[in-house]
Amino acid sequence: MKRVTKALIVSGELLIAVSLVLMATGLAMNDPRSIIGSLISYTTARRAHTIASYLFIPLFYVHAAAGIYIALGRFESLRKPGLRKAALTGWTLLTSILVLMAFVPQGNVPSGSGVSAAVVLTLDEVAKHSSETDCWVVIENKVYNVTTLIDQHPGGREAIIKYCGTNATDVFFREHSQNDYELLQAYYIGTIGGTLQNSSSENIKKDEKEDD
Repeated sequence: MKRVTKALIVSGELLIAVSLVLMATGLAMNDPRSIIGSLISYTTARRAHTIASYLFIPLFYVHAAAGIYIALGRFESLRKPGLRKAALTGWTLLTSILVLMAFVPQGNVPSGSGVSAAVVLTLDEVAKHSSETDCWVVIENKVYNVTTLIDQHPGGREAIIKYCGTNATDVFFREHSQNDYELLQAYYIGTIGGTLQNSSSENIKKDEKEDD
């Protein structure tokens, strides 16, 4: 019982730390223009949020399992080893099912064109789609066909058009929230194969030179 109690306490302490990371990074991603968003870059916040999420699952499982074991021990009629084992087995199965439901994909993400969402593209291929009537952009190694989004963009048409055919990761995360990123997934069409070489920061510098 002492080991179970220790597991309950340690997992609880770790859960508090992980929860704080999840809260901070979640708020940073929700609005990159906020104070906390300015302290943590979107990419860093997203990576930390993902790692913390993976840590949260086993910690929550252990913490809850220890709590169930101790709670059953408080009742004379429930102290039987068979009942405790059945309860923990049920909790393990429930957790496993929820994890599987979260990680097993169902169908394909809707895309903004007829290109298969499983296709691997190159930067050269993306660069061919650089007009307002055929606009692809790269965000975090993923390719999006945002042609139909141009006229709907709250920030104006030019804010998208000048990045057509390029990697717009930097500027996107600097100007948009997590909700905007989630909405962007409806336009996903494929993934870049290999390391990104161009960046939106280079495009910005190029635009500045052209303005001069």
